[in-house]
Amino acid sequence: MRKTLLFGSLLAVFLMVMIPAVSAAEAKVVQSAKTSYILNLQTTYLETIKAKYANDPSPQTVILLTLLIWFLKLLRLGAVFMIGIILLIILKIRGGQNNTSAFPC
Repeated sequence: MRKTLLFGSLLAVFLMVMIPAVSAAEAKVVQSAKTSYILNLQTTYLETIKAKYANDPSPQTVILLTLLIWFLKLLRLGAVFMIGIILLIILKIRGGQNNTSAFPC
């Protein structure tokens, strides 16, 4: 009885330790397969867009998308600065009330 209990406990611990390792190895294989497929698909898509607009005098779609991404990053940075300025104004207004004692006078 005691041997069976000890063997069963060791088997349970071994399985609990090994199952995440197997899952991680499988996940890494799947991730690498997905990544290579996505990169291949993205490259094919971009080449198709470039070939489609090769003789067109209008700006490339990729350039416009890049400019849009830069604009959105700049807009987000501006929003962060505005929130910081508003926070500083609020703290400046409350400047005389930053008492750290437990009971205000």
